[in-house]
Formats: sequence, structure tokens, C-alpha cells
Amino acid sequence: MKSLRLLSVLGLAAGLAALAASPLAAQQASTQAAAAQQPSVAPPAQTVDLGSFVLEPLTVTAPRDKIQNQFAIDPQINQVLLRLLQSHMNARPDSQAALDASLGNLARISTLTGYELKTRYSQLGFLLTEGLAGVTDMELSSALEAAAQRGTNTQMRAAAMTALAYTHDLRYLSLFQNATNNHNITVRFGALESMLVMNKQSAQFQVANMARMDMSVPVQIYASAGQWRMGDIFGRETLLRLAQNTDWLVRAMSIHYLGEMGGADEYRQILLWLAFEQHPMVRTEMCAALLKLQRFAQ
Repeated sequence: MKSLRLLSVLGLAAGLAALAASPLAAQQASTQAAAAQQPSVAPPAQTVDLGSFVLEPLTVTAPRDKIQNQFAIDPQINQVLLRLLQSHMNARPDSQAALDASLGNLARISTLTGYELKTRYSQLGFLLTEGLAGVTDMELSSALEAAAQRGTNTQMRAAAMTALAYTHDLRYLSLFQNATNNHNITVRFGALESMLVMNKQSAQFQVANMARMDMSVPVQIYASAGQWRMGDIFGRETLLRLAQNTDWLVRAMSIHYLGEMGGADEYRQILLWLAFEQHPMVRTEMCAALLKLQRFAQ
């Protein structure tokens, strides 16, 4: 899911400072005296690529995957994460958390990044996923497995499965497959995300099964996109069918993934649908998809 990226003021300042200290700046300084003897000509405006100074979207970066020797991680870090996981895996939703003044400040930021920040800091599971993703420590792995199997907090169960998926260890695949039959949509969706993160061919059948049979249509759409991304063309066919659904949300979601992974045929089809679509959300999603597929317009 691509998200609006947050401009880093510190990064921008550092970038501008680096620009001032660049060889180009030194060269300009060295020719200053000669330039003073020439007729005054306004120099061309210098531009800075702001894209170089923006932060990546808020995603699970799995920092453990970048540490070659996980035994070098300070034991205190793992112990803190372990205690947090064990103390919250059965926690009930906290109605008072919605009244937190700090979250209230974030709630007033009605931009995409504002919504993402509120989500990030309103559910501990998202932060635990970041800290535990790709873990190899046996004690932490066992605790994650217990939370994924028996935790009563559904969001923590989903987070635990996702963290385990980043190990890419096939021994957890049966855990994810069993969770796809859970009555709770958060648990099922967490299982689906985990299988897609694991990205193993042995999970493809279960992903395809969710694309066909899950009781939630949004889950079917996400599974279909994953199925197509894993190389199964039937995922594309499902998205094309659901893009003509009577529910506007189903159409919009399907169009989004067609724009993410489509080609010339999808470009022409979405352009055709655009002429008849009436819902503003769907029309906007269609335009975004067409822009992503512009390279196939010719």
C-alpha cells in the first residue's frame, strides 16, 4: 500500500548544506573574481530535488534483517520486547486510549500521513511488529508463536504472525494457513499478509483459496492482488471481475491493484470504464491507476 511521504525538515537542511559544500559550489567560488569583471548576468536558478530529502512511507522495515549477527543485539532490547508482547497478547481493547491527549492531537491531522501516524501509535502491535520482525532468538520466537496461536487480542495475533513471516521460515506456514479459517477478519487478514510477506510458492494455493472463498470481499481483493503478484494469472482475472462490482469500494480497491500491476490491456480497460463510472472515489482511483500505467498508453 503506497502512502504519502513525510518531508523531513532536518533532511532538507542537511541536503541544502551539502549542496553548499559541493564541488559545484567550490568551483563557483573560485571563479567569483573573474565573474566580477564580466557583465552582470543573472545566474540560472538552482533547483534542489526535494525527493532526495523525503522519508520513506511508514512501513515495516524489519531492522533485524539488516543485522548480520543478531546475537550482537543487546539482551535488554529483546527482554523489553518480550515483556511487552507477553503482557499485551491477551489485553482487551482500551477504551481510555482514545481519550489520550497526544493521540487527540494526531487525530486532528486529517492528511494521509496524519492518519498513518495515528494508526502507528494507537496500536502497540504495529510497533512490536517493527521490533520483532525477522527474529531468530528462540525465546522471542516461541513467545511470538504462542501469541499468534493463543492470544485473545486479535491485533496482537496478527502482528505476531507478521513478525514471524519476516523470518521466511516455512515451519510457520501451517500456523498462517490455520489462521485463514478464523472467524475474525483481523486474524485472517494478518494470516494473508504473513503468507505474502513470506513469499513462498508453497503458500500460493492458500492465497488463491482466500481470493476465491474468503467471506470478506476486501480480503478477496487483497488476496487476488497477492495471487497475481506471486505469478498466478487468475488473480488478475478476479480483480477484473471485481472491478465491475456494484459496491463502489470493491471497484475502487480492485482498480487500485490493477493500476499497481497492470499493463496495456488494463490501461485500455480502465480508460473505457472511466467514461461510465459515476462514483467520485472510483473515478479518482481510476485516474490514479491510469497515470501509473501511462507508459503503456502508446
